[in-house]
Amino acid sequence: MLPVYRPRLVRSKPATKTIRTWPEGATSALQDCLETTDWNMFREAATQDQHTCVEEYSASVTGYIEKIIEDVTVEKTITTHANQKPWMTAEPCAVG
Repeated sequence: MLPVYRPRLVRSKPATKTIRTWPEGATSALQDCLETTDWNMFREAATQDQHTCVEEYSASVTGYIEKIIEDVTVEKTITTHANQKPWMTAEPCAVG
C-alpha cells in the first residue's frame, strides 16, 4: 500500500529563475550615467506643436532608465527547489 501523501520536493520539479544582481560599483556607475544625462532631450522628443505628450515622455525616460540598469547589472540563472526557503543563501547551505 502506497502512502497518499507525497512530499513537496518529490511532487514538484526545481524551478529555474533569471535574476539581476548589482555588482560592486554598479550603483556609482548608474548615478554617474544619470547625472550626465541630458533630460531635456526626452522632453523635446515628446513635444509636438508646443504640447508635450506625457505618455511618450514618461515611456522614453522609463525605457532609458531600464536600459541603463540592464547595462550596469549582471543577469544570473538560479535553480530553486520546492523545499528551499527564500531566505536561504549559498552560505548557510554550504555549512550544513
